[in-house]
Amino acid sequence: MAIIGVCDDSPEYAERIAEAVKASLIELGSDVRVEEYTSGEEIIRKNRETPFDALFLDIDMPGTNGFDIAREIRTGLYDCPIVFVTSHSELVFDSFDFQPFNFIRKNSAVSLEESVRRIAGKLIFRLRLSETAKVTDRSLGEIAVRIKDIICMEASGHYLIYTVLGNENGLRRIISRETVTGCLEKYESRGFARVHKGFIVNLYHVLYINTGKREIGLTGGTAIPIGKLYLREITEKYSFYLRRKS
Repeated sequence: MAIIGVCDDSPEYAERIAEAVKASLIELGSDVRVEEYTSGEEIIRKNRETPFDALFLDIDMPGTNGFDIAREIRTGLYDCPIVFVTSHSELVFDSFDFQPFNFIRKNSAVSLEESVRRIAGKLIFRLRLSETAKVTDRSLGEIAVRIKDIICMEASGHYLIYTVLGNENGLRRIISRETVTGCLEKYESRGFARVHKGFIVNLYHVLYINTGKREIGLTGGTAIPIGKLYLREITEKYSFYLRRKS
């Protein structure tokens, strides 16, 4: 379940945002819990206990404002999607240092509910990456792995070798008895794609696609060959993924 934090010093507006976020994401099939806060200090304290999967932050609040909250988040190298909410359009440009996911203008001609609905369509992809998958390792048994941490899968006989981010961004491998086709059915909707008859990659971890060499570069320095039959498909899928992500 994804946990979304909403912070606005107006309890009524915080509730309105929270209801719109919950309704939009549930409509898209996401299992979410939305928590409302009216204090920047309170939401920071809660995030330290259990990090949020996404945040909707009012910029202009007394005391700890939206920028202060975002600074705390980004200082921890935490890539949580942040949506800033403000009635002051001039503050939007000051927010770029915090790498915002999107903005909602309170005084826009577009309703709050419609603004949230548009953002939710893009946010759903990021939230799915935060979900946890259960993979059965041949030696260790069932292991819980964040979708976001899976870099790729490689077929080896009757097994798939998962390459996964470990501690301190090191890599670890999980060997699971399953097929490429079965694995793709589970993960394709979460941003995974087949690039070769024996390889599946997580598009989140793609660093480059070299069409000349038919090669795809991934997080951790892994370079995987792209099958000739998959070159056009993976190029189109990655372009579509980047458009939906932005």
